[in-house]
Amino acid sequence: MKLLSYSRNNNKSKGFVLVSVLMLGTLLISCATAYTWFVRSQVRSFARERDGLTSRTMAYVLTESVIKALIVVSSNVHYDSLSQRWFQPFMLPMTDDLGMWLLQITPLDDKIPIKSLFLPDGSTVRREYVKVWEDMWEELGRRDLANKTLDFMDKNNKPRVGGFERDYFINRIPYDLSELLIMSEDITPEILYGNDEGIHEDLGLADYCTIFANDRININVAPVHVLELLPGLNVGNIAEKVVDMRADRPFETLTNLREIPGAPARIVNQLSNLVKFKSRYFEIRMERIDLENDGGTSFTIVIDRDDKKIVKWEES
Repeated sequence: MKLLSYSRNNNKSKGFVLVSVLMLGTLLISCATAYTWFVRSQVRSFARERDGLTSRTMAYVLTESVIKALIVVSSNVHYDSLSQRWFQPFMLPMTDDLGMWLLQITPLDDKIPIKSLFLPDGSTVRREYVKVWEDMWEELGRRDLANKTLDFMDKNNKPRVGGFERDYFINRIPYDLSELLIMSEDITPEILYGNDEGIHEDLGLADYCTIFANDRININVAPVHVLELLPGLNVGNIAEKVVDMRADRPFETLTNLREIPGAPARIVNQLSNLVKFKSRYFEIRMERIDLENDGGTSFTIVIDRDDKKIVKWEES
């Protein structure tokens, strides 16, 4: 009996040891697997950071090259127009490590320049923009916001007729149009950016105004809904005629405006302080094409050709 009891206890001990060994082995395998996945994720993370840094560096180098090229073009051509071949999308083949790059350069200064709404005193609206500003809000269906937004941006704390002042008003030109959303009681995202829901897309304030314009509007790139706000172009279908004409022959001088069919006799005087033919700001959209990973890094960059610098940088 004692021998039988000893044998049973011995078998139990061996079974316990075996189970312990199996559990320890499973634990070690789990740890090894976890470590392998950790190392793999770290390697992938490092590779992504390396690729991101490479793409970012390449995007910066390309942007600097674009600025230099645009300066050369500016010295030889008296206008900036979407019809020019260097504003068409193009591919740049690189080495294997850098991949393929898709670039699109677009001249801006195509909307009402927020920076130039006021005279140097920062409060008085420039005479040539008074009616343009009012008509824009009329088109947006919110004429009541014309003076309120001016009070939000001007330097003084004195409300205009039909406007008001608040403690939280920035009383300066916004760095980005999104700052207008501070007027949450009046400016909604739909008013600022429009509403693209439904069959018809409604335009927003951002479709009429821009931070990236220095003084006047480049008539060669402005959309038709902006042109329709300008005196001399806001009657009949003259704005559409401008769009048709500039596609074949961009405007270079004020005297070219007299060639617009049906244009009023005073059109040069009416538009002399409102339009120009070259742009100061340009948007660069570039994407690194990564065929292996089914995608790539995209950049949206805005440059100031006159000051030779980058003024906006976004990547995704």
